[in-house]
Amino acid sequence: MLKPRNVVLVDTNVLIEAHRTGCLAAIAGAFSLHTVEAVIVETQTGFHLRRKAQTIDEKWLRDHMRHIAAVSDEQLFVFDEQHGEVGLHDGEKALVIYAETLMGKDVWYLNSPDKATVRYAVGRGWNDRLISLEAMCERIGVRPKESFAGNFTERWLGQANTDMTLALLTKG
Repeated sequence: MLKPRNVVLVDTNVLIEAHRTGCLAAIAGAFSLHTVEAVIVETQTGFHLRRKAQTIDEKWLRDHMRHIAAVSDEQLFVFDEQHGEVGLHDGEKALVIYAETLMGKDVWYLNSPDKATVRYAVGRGWNDRLISLEAMCERIGVRPKESFAGNFTERWLGQANTDMTLALLTKG
């Protein structure tokens, strides 16, 4: 069960949505947020396509992440050789590579509103490590200033988790 101070791996979209809804500072203070360098870079690109509410100050973000992992080109190459094309964007791929390094260690969770990441996580047996932004906020009693987009909710994550699990079972 998710508890304050647990490690939560977050992707680009989670950071942008948490910032947009005004809960980023609260979850950064309550949980041990981990990410990867590629995610930080992604949060700083595409400004011309985003509203001002989706723009996060890079220094603030770096200061409030508990850990920012670097994933090497070699790790990316090995992942691609082992898994082929799994539909993950650069930041998501680096994040699941980092997640693999945490196996067997303390409790950690993965927060990503992306179906490809959920599919990969389910395939790795990480179903119980998936957590939504909505659940994180509920756990610490924080209400967003705006409603979360659908794929940041427990309902969406539960359905995606079920769909991916069933797809895996019927495929296997």
